[in-house]
Amino acid sequence: MEQIDLSLVRLVVFDLDGTLYDQGCIRRRMLWELGLHCLIRPRGLAQARVIAEFRRARERLADEGAESIGRLQYERPAASLGIRPEEVATIVGDWMEERPLRHLLRCRFAAVDEFFDHLRGSGKQIAVFSDYPVRDKLGALNLTADLIAGATEPEIDRLKPHPAGLESLMGRAGVTPAQCLMIGDREDRDGACARNAGVRYLIKTRSPQASHHFRGYAELLPVPVGVK
Repeated sequence: MEQIDLSLVRLVVFDLDGTLYDQGCIRRRMLWELGLHCLIRPRGLAQARVIAEFRRARERLADEGAESIGRLQYERPAASLGIRPEEVATIVGDWMEERPLRHLLRCRFAAVDEFFDHLRGSGKQIAVFSDYPVRDKLGALNLTADLIAGATEPEIDRLKPHPAGLESLMGRAGVTPAQCLMIGDREDRDGACARNAGVRYLIKTRSPQASHHFRGYAELLPVPVGVK
């Protein structure tokens, strides 16, 4: 990975899921928890189908650049499954927003807190922008940001790769695209969102294939962790 010049950057915007913590780690823990739940309560299988259909619906809404996602994200899977949108919202809130919180800190990526400290010490503003709710997850990760934004907020109402959320954060921070850097984990969502907003970006990936890819946050620090 090429060394990033942060001298002109005033705002660093992080994606959350898969960027600040290992999504595979969380999914393994939640699959185990859901599996046990299904053994005890047969209705758990139906809840697993709801979660899967919810994820598929969100991907389609993102590809469409749809509006009214706060409503459609529940209505579409509900229509496919023949249940009420409120039931989808309850299951998603439980299994995708509440239950994972206790596992997040164990799955946080190494050196992400050091990188946050480095950015703050360099006078940068930190923002977190996710297609999902941010505040509780960020707290569970023991991380803080100057600005946060979620795609379902009324003033944004767009999923990535639409640039509305990123543009909103830049406006709130008072910065131009040239003064912003986005860090995510999906080229097709985070990377495309940054490109659509004219912002430079980095993608965290296990298998870097380009100069803007990186494996871990220690690479982004001026002195590698553990080196004096």
